Amino acid sequence: MQLPDSAPDALSEMRAANLHLQATIDGLRQALESAAAAADLQITRARSEEAARIADLTATIHQMRDEMEAQQQANDRALQAERAGAQAEIAQLKGSIDALRLTLDGERASAEQARLDQESDHALERQALQQQIQALRERMEEMTREKA
Repeated sequence: MQLPDSAPDALSEMRAANLHLQATIDGLRQALESAAAAADLQITRARSEEAARIADLTATIHQMRDEMEAQQQANDRALQAERAGAQAEIAQLKGSIDALRLTLDGERASAEQARLDQESDHALERQALQQQIQALRERMEEMTREKA
């Protein structure tokens, strides 16, 4: 079977079309590989940027946690100091109250003794006055009997 004369031209055209298709396929493959490499590079950059952001956030969180813990410890120490001061003040006030109670009890006892002493003095004075009154009555009765 022999190809007609137009067959070599058709074959050349087919080969040319085949070469053109092969070049197009190679170009598309290179473009696809280039796009894949660019996408991989973008993904790597994005991951790197996200990793850096996460590292920054983690560092910020750790710093904030450390600051909060330091503040909490400072607050705890201040609270303990305040409690100790309050307990010392309470103990001092209790001592003052006890001293005032003792002073008050002593004053009450002194006042009661003074009252008892005054009552005793008044009783003695009353008795002396009653004796004087009795003596004066007796004298008056004697005087009235003498006159009579």
